[in-house]
Amino acid sequence: MKTSYDYIIVGAGTAGCVLARRLSDTGRYSVLLCEHGPPDSSWILRMPAGLRSAFKPSSRYNYWYRTTPQAHLDGREIDQPRGKVLGGSSSINGMTFLRGNPRDYDDWAFRDGCDGWSWVDCLPYFRKVERFGGPADAYRAVDGMVGVKVQQQLSPLNQAFLQAGEQAGYPFTADVNGCSQEGVCRFDMSVEKGVRSSSSRSYLHSRRSGGHLDIATNTRVNRILTRGDRATGVHLVSGNSAREVLAENEVIICSGVFGSPQLLMLSGIGPEDELKRHDIELHLRADQVGRNLQDHLEIHIQVETDRPVSLNRHLQPHRMAWAGLQWFGWKGGPAAVNQCHVGAFVRSGPSQSHPNLQYHFFPVLFGDHWIPDPGKNGYRLGGGPLRPESRGSVSLVSPNPGVPLAIDPNYLGEERDRDEIREAFGIGRELLAQPAFREFHRREDLPGPKVSTASDIDRYIRQAASSSFHPCGTLRMGPDNDERSVVDLELNVRGMRQLRVVDASVIPAIPSANINACVFMIAEKAADIILGNKPPAMDLASYAGSETSDWHGRSPLPGHGTVTL
Repeated sequence: MKTSYDYIIVGAGTAGCVLARRLSDTGRYSVLLCEHGPPDSSWILRMPAGLRSAFKPSSRYNYWYRTTPQAHLDGREIDQPRGKVLGGSSSINGMTFLRGNPRDYDDWAFRDGCDGWSWVDCLPYFRKVERFGGPADAYRAVDGMVGVKVQQQLSPLNQAFLQAGEQAGYPFTADVNGCSQEGVCRFDMSVEKGVRSSSSRSYLHSRRSGGHLDIATNTRVNRILTRGDRATGVHLVSGNSAREVLAENEVIICSGVFGSPQLLMLSGIGPEDELKRHDIELHLRADQVGRNLQDHLEIHIQVETDRPVSLNRHLQPHRMAWAGLQWFGWKGGPAAVNQCHVGAFVRSGPSQSHPNLQYHFFPVLFGDHWIPDPGKNGYRLGGGPLRPESRGSVSLVSPNPGVPLAIDPNYLGEERDRDEIREAFGIGRELLAQPAFREFHRREDLPGPKVSTASDIDRYIRQAASSSFHPCGTLRMGPDNDERSVVDLELNVRGMRQLRVVDASVIPAIPSANINACVFMIAEKAADIILGNKPPAMDLASYAGSETSDWHGRSPLPGHGTVTL
């Protein structure tokens, strides 16, 4: 590690790895990438089925935070796992790779004032990210950095879910990341040739070795060094030694939805009262640091079956041994893919402009803490609101950087969110009651047939709803006249020079899907902003003829059909 670099990137998660690769590849800049967690050398992080080992409270690759007691969830503390390893959460997540609805990004631009972040602006970067395993078209690209595929050979349970969706009156969408999101669909996964496509594997391990990028794992950045209104470097601890490293051009914070606001506050940038409470010297008053927290909440329905068709059967010792042999031998078999291959985006009613509910279908019967039961078979459906109105916050508990934040998502704080999760539960039960599932249904395991009245369902939601693990928004991006924003439209921290944030914390409004693909997109776009590159060229005429578009010179807007409930 040198004493100074052109760029210092704090956090080697999804965004940090993208930026480290793009900035160092120019050959003009020296880059230091700091990661608090260890390297991603374990096979557990490469094998898609290794998720169960990496994604648990005792894992060395997972912070496994918990929220404060949630008032609308019977005072429960909800799990909030985050990656603590090279690649961040992309190294431990469920690998479901979805962009969200085009309207999400048009809302960023035209409703929230984030000019330059509309669907037409973002789509070129979604394409730049991906190396799609299917054919290229105006929406999909095959020459990007992240290997992405769709599971075409579906199990009987996954096939039943798609059939059930159509039986319930929902359309089938052939490419959920293409021109239309609405309906039942196969999900994309960030997996290629049987290996997880994390940001570290996609952007760091594929690069040529050279002198422009230094990667420091097991290294914690405790605070940003400042002089006046300029960030000058970082104070970090590696092993038993602490040191200061200077940044000639910029410090770029990529520590995630929780880590980035914590680092700003520990550096004296945040709400004055909160910093004063922890005896932290105020450097810049920024009252919105840590506000605007959003997340997706899900409620689950689980059914037990007598038929040995679920993934549970692969947990029998001889089948686990065979699955391991297949993966270590030729990266094949059930361990070479993730567990969620199909799902749905639906509208709870015709008044919704585009899908407001998402469903994840798992051909697995789970026990406590998402641990599958090898002695049973079954399937689980999780559904919940896509664009919650509830907003939460994060706040410091201690000036010690090793003490986690207080995380309060304020789940179901708004009545509309409570209405929509009830609707998600009801539609979920309808989907699982379709004829396609009749041969597999033995009994409803969760919540069980006794939960039938409105009060029963509300009680079950309060007792059982859990996070989909998509927290974002704590350092909101916005235009100059938006007092709610912490960073500007080029992701610079307002009031500071040479200090930028690039990660899920800058998202102004949560996308209508899992958010990892969105963070990849933000990082690729930020790299071009930093380097002064022009955006990738797009042929906008390609969208004018789309039958699912509402084309008025802006963006294709899928989701205008009628939903039959």
